[in-house]
Amino acid sequence: MRRDFDWGARKDRPAVVHDKVLTVANGISLARLAGLPLFVWLMFGPQAYGWAWFTLFVVGSTDFLDGYVARRFDQVTKLGKLLDPLIDRGLMATVAISLLAAGMLPWFFVAAILGRDLLILLGTLAFLRAVPEIAVTRTGKFATACLLIGLPGFLLGHMDWPARQVFLVLAWGYTTVGVAGYWIAGLQYARIVRGLRGRAA
Repeated sequence: MRRDFDWGARKDRPAVVHDKVLTVANGISLARLAGLPLFVWLMFGPQAYGWAWFTLFVVGSTDFLDGYVARRFDQVTKLGKLLDPLIDRGLMATVAISLLAAGMLPWFFVAAILGRDLLILLGTLAFLRAVPEIAVTRTGKFATACLLIGLPGFLLGHMDWPARQVFLVLAWGYTTVGVAGYWIAGLQYARIVRGLRGRAA
């Protein structure tokens, strides 16, 4: 699914999707993708939860940067359009499963996050025989933002420092709201897919 953002879009000419691979925008995307295995290693190697949180912060906070650079400097590519949603879904899955393995997140939250994405993918393939570009809804943006705040918050809540309880409460709150919004957004996407199928028929 594509984002409905136009930050950096050029008004003087229409966007063109290139076949290029070696672009600055794609380099940023690949750097963000490389942050996921780094996060896993920090979690289960040295168990450096602070650095693991910082890695997630960088990967999450630079989410808009690759798209901005691509649109601003005419670097929109087929590879970039593939990497962006892949990184987003990979980020959610990697963090959720890692927190589950570390005993920080209950299994039903992980099942809810992964299950929603799996149902959307299978449902879209079953109805449309393809994965179309669908603009992310406001609810989807809000839910993703809550999860990107809540899930890393569990790391801060399990570190040995005075504010751990505060961040643990915030992590539970944001994650709960994020999961609820995630499923509401999923229902919105299901209606969009049903409408696309109707038009195709």
